[in-house]
Amino acid sequence: MESAGGEMEIQKKGNKITIKKELRRGENYKISKGKKSESIFFFKKPQIVKGYSNSCSDGMGILLIDYDNVTERVVLDDYKVLQKRFAIQQAYLFKTKENNYHVVCLQKFIHPDILEMLKQTRCDQNYVTMPLRNIHRNYVLRLSDKKGSKKPRFVKLIGYEQFRFKPISSPHFNLLKIIFPRIKHPRYKKFDKLKNVCLQEYETSQ
Repeated sequence: MESAGGEMEIQKKGNKITIKKELRRGENYKISKGKKSESIFFFKKPQIVKGYSNSCSDGMGILLIDYDNVTERVVLDDYKVLQKRFAIQQAYLFKTKENNYHVVCLQKFIHPDILEMLKQTRCDQNYVTMPLRNIHRNYVLRLSDKKGSKKPRFVKLIGYEQFRFKPISSPHFNLLKIIFPRIKHPRYKKFDKLKNVCLQEYETSQ
């Protein structure tokens, strides 16, 4: 009997096992062999999307935060706490789909401080550990479309307008001006003199 609709059929005859499964569209498989066991995994092929890195060419980085399945109130309350604890500037709030948000703060930090700030939020926990899973050891936010989600849409500035004397990333600031030309930016007082921002393609679940 043939398998259908993604169901899996296992047949055993003597010492031989036959597995039948019809792969759904966009589905793939992987066979893993260990010393004492063998496994087969079925999974959806990851989607390749385009985004920008939080890293700066001087070894520092800006703060990027990714929220999934939360209310806007959660994001705003989290950022209020971050401003009080870490003395950071205003941020840009973007929406990718209902209850999914991006937060972008252009102030520059050493990377361990970024990790500590993310741990203080209720953002996507997989995002917190993103640097452990990519060779660039950075955080990335999406710019392109994604299956089931549109390009990020600017919502508003969040947080208090304070600490404007702290330097921000000029390349990231210029990137936002190009992609979102209608944004009214905070009145920043100090910019770094860097030129380049890193754009990346990366895998994400569909």
